[in-house]
Amino acid sequence: MIRVLYADDDPPISGVVQAYFERMAPECVLEIVPDGRSCLERMAQRDIDVLLLDFELPDIDGLHILSDLASRGDTTPVIMVSGRGQTKLAVKALRAGAVDCIDKTSPQFLELPAIVQHVHARHQEKFAGQRVAPTAEKYHLLLIEGSEILRKKLLEFFAQHAPRFSLVTLPTFDDLERALASRVAFDAVILGPDPGAEGPLNALRKIHSHSAGAPVIVLAAHNDGETAVAAFKLGAQDYILQTEGYLSELVFSLHSLLRNADTDRLNQRLTRDLAELNHSLEGQVTSRTQELQTEVAVRHKAERHAAEHAARLQILSKRLFKIQEDERRAIARELHDQIGQMLTGLKFQLEALVKHAGAGSDAPLQEQLAESMVLATELMAHVRELTQQFRPRILDDLGLCAALEWHARLFQKQTGINATVEVSLPQERLPIELEIAVFRIVQEALTNVARHAGVTAASVAVTHSPATADDAGGSAKLLLDIVDRGHGFNLEAVLASRSSIGLTSLTERVTLAGGTVEIFSREGQGTRIHAEFPLGVATEAKPELVGGRA
Repeated sequence: MIRVLYADDDPPISGVVQAYFERMAPECVLEIVPDGRSCLERMAQRDIDVLLLDFELPDIDGLHILSDLASRGDTTPVIMVSGRGQTKLAVKALRAGAVDCIDKTSPQFLELPAIVQHVHARHQEKFAGQRVAPTAEKYHLLLIEGSEILRKKLLEFFAQHAPRFSLVTLPTFDDLERALASRVAFDAVILGPDPGAEGPLNALRKIHSHSAGAPVIVLAAHNDGETAVAAFKLGAQDYILQTEGYLSELVFSLHSLLRNADTDRLNQRLTRDLAELNHSLEGQVTSRTQELQTEVAVRHKAERHAAEHAARLQILSKRLFKIQEDERRAIARELHDQIGQMLTGLKFQLEALVKHAGAGSDAPLQEQLAESMVLATELMAHVRELTQQFRPRILDDLGLCAALEWHARLFQKQTGINATVEVSLPQERLPIELEIAVFRIVQEALTNVARHAGVTAASVAVTHSPATADDAGGSAKLLLDIVDRGHGFNLEAVLASRSSIGLTSLTERVTLAGGTVEIFSREGQGTRIHAEFPLGVATEAKPELVGGRA
């Protein structure tokens, strides 16, 4: 909705304009006031989008209304409505800031609603997103004029029609020099027709040598083209002849120049603020960059320490497993060489006692000796099993294949679970450390099957694959698969709970042997453990535990 105010004291013309807007621009709301004072009071509410203003009103003419609006800092677009023969007034109105001037007797007057819409759209586009420069409450002007009559006339006119302008008069340019030397603050300078013996042009030169920022308006008594051109070249912002209505024109020019000066000052201040903000942001960016660099350096240091710590842990884990295997070997040797021999000697002694007692000896004693013989035999068998479990001699003597087959038979004997073993190894025997790792992994995996799977069968497959061109490592691999079709489990939940010591031990052994392991399991669908170890190329790379779905 576009709010339009029309100031005109001619009711028939106002009625025609009202009819035009109702028929041709229903999106516009037209208000009509009959005089200048009502117009200024309505405009003071600051909610009008476009003002239609007649030149001749019964109390205040349109040019003075324009001047008053300019003094308020009101940027509402104004369209002047003139009668025939008011061309000079129209020029003054346009110069004073009106956006258009329409003759009531021209065909263009019939297009007034469309013109209003166009002016409003252009005004909206011009001021969209722009900051409006704040206007000063009062502007301080210097008037340099030798004529006391003209000085008094200007003082009275400004006091009555432009109270926002505070006018200080100086009779000669010499007085201006003293004012400039004393740093008198002023916003604009008016050079009258008689600024002193220096003349207006010399006065202009000296003004701009002292203060190049204040706009200067030259008032001329005669139309001298050469003087006007020279004045503009020397920095005058306007050149006004003392003709009819020149005082209103002077006020309009001052409003326009000072509004532009306010805008320039605002732009300069914003430019300074922006420069300061950029400088502050640069400082903040530099400071934050240094902080981030420090944080990155600390993180890199922590990562290096973590990597070193992980490497030390891996070395310690390898040592721990080696110590465990050495301890197992020592215990197995002790069981075999010491306890086994002692049990064998005990058995021989018991056999000798049985023979020495003879058939005629006491029956209870013979029964006791026979029971002792049975216990000694069972104890010797149990010690042999413990010896094999701690460190099966068959692994050292016959290798991985024989050890896995022996363990499968022992596993079936102990648990009743049929464990099938399929082994296909290279011709060259594997390194003993790798054989021990694979054997212990199978031991741990089958133990987990017996404890959790709830099955009667499981399978172990150990194979190898030759090196291929597609293999990034450039080496052959040993492949290990342990499969059951039992209960299965939620791998992610088990890994997150960190409660499975068996899985942790198993994956650590694969890792320390330089291999990678994948565990596939789903509840109700069994479990598959797949591990790969490089053959022929040593590796220290730490593998990953990868969980998947069967």
